[in-house]
Amino acid sequence: MSTRVGIILLSGTLDKAMPAFMLGTTAAALGFEVGIFFSFYGLTVIHKEKVKNLKVSPIGNPAMPMPVTVPQILTVMPGMMDFATGMMKKMMEKHNIPSIEELIQQALDMGVKLYPCQTAMQLFEFKKEDLIEGVEEPVGATTFLSFVNQADKPIVMNF
Repeated sequence: MSTRVGIILLSGTLDKAMPAFMLGTTAAALGFEVGIFFSFYGLTVIHKEKVKNLKVSPIGNPAMPMPVTVPQILTVMPGMMDFATGMMKKMMEKHNIPSIEELIQQALDMGVKLYPCQTAMQLFEFKKEDLIEGVEEPVGATTFLSFVNQADKPIVMNF
């Protein structure tokens, strides 16, 4: 029986992209076919330039561990996003967690299909050549959902 995993990534933040790729590469390692659909701000994760600057958003994220207690209202202060991003990257490095760039390459090497959303590409005026090498041709939601639903056991996750 075939299983396909479809992951929809709508967010362009590091804290949403990391779990999407961790689950995607894990599913591929288990032998599942995996496709990740990048729509709206999720497109920044597969953009050649924008992927280098993904941030962690502490705003509205009360579960985010901080070295000191920071009231939620202070997370909107200038510099807090850079602080949270730096803190997350240090934690990842300390625990030998691959960077997002490394996870993307692992996913490609494992055969995970990376599908840019055609509508979002038009909306943000991205061109295929703006995206990292190895992504699929831009597709609509119908094409992506058809990919997932062609399996005996489809699984869909949203980030």
